[in-house]
Amino acid sequence: MRTVAIVGLGWFGLPLACDLRNLGWKVKGSKRTHEGVEEMRLWRLETYQLRLEPEINADPDELTALLSVDSLVINIPPSDYFFDAESYTQGIENLVNEALLCGVNHIIFISSTSVLPMQSGRFDEQCQAPFSPLHEIEQVLFTLQDIDVDVVRFGGLIGKDRHPVHAMVGKHYSQGNSPVNLVHLEDCSRAVQSLLETHGGHRLYHLVAPQHPKKGEYYPVMAKKFAENPPHFACSEQDPQRIIVADKICQELDFVYQYPDPYLM
Repeated sequence: MRTVAIVGLGWFGLPLACDLRNLGWKVKGSKRTHEGVEEMRLWRLETYQLRLEPEINADPDELTALLSVDSLVINIPPSDYFFDAESYTQGIENLVNEALLCGVNHIIFISSTSVLPMQSGRFDEQCQAPFSPLHEIEQVLFTLQDIDVDVVRFGGLIGKDRHPVHAMVGKHYSQGNSPVNLVHLEDCSRAVQSLLETHGGHRLYHLVAPQHPKKGEYYPVMAKKFAENPPHFACSEQDPQRIIVADKICQELDFVYQYPDPYLM
């Protein structure tokens, strides 16, 4: 049986774990707190307590049990765990080193398109990213030898009662003519499944729906859909036209976005 550990059973990690289990994978995972571990066990998931501080804080036997798998998915956003970039980078490196000692042969790191320049342009996987903690981790992972590594950069996440418009109610924004770069939870899960099933070498993929409506048009429509007070956007011809190109995974892995249109997410 194929085995995978997901470090970070949160908004994305838990649905991914359930999807993989339904596909026949043996799934393990981690949470930071005892209460979180107990909650995951109610989902009948083999879960262990793990904190990166940035040293690994975990029972040694439980850490070995967690990382005794074929593949490891690291799903830890910087803001959720660390107060500074150096601690984040060191914490992830410590986790990767332990995984290597346990014989993991495939690592998937969940990154973000926020690593790309915040300016006008069409940004694919060949574009150079400026320095950031996430990008530093990406580079460290790609230096590893004798292990398969995938980095997948998610766009803005939607799904399971999560939509950015809920935090925008009634507020005023600029850049209404700028495009959105969003992706649905289910497409994220399916993409990681594809990576787990086809791993080989070092790969980098973006994951963003191929349609990019303008913020000033999109978010008021979505607010109406959710019966929220709509946000207000000022629009200018100088608004940045930042588009994340994310069709490489389609070309190389025959991946098909189930939610290509953000209006239908």
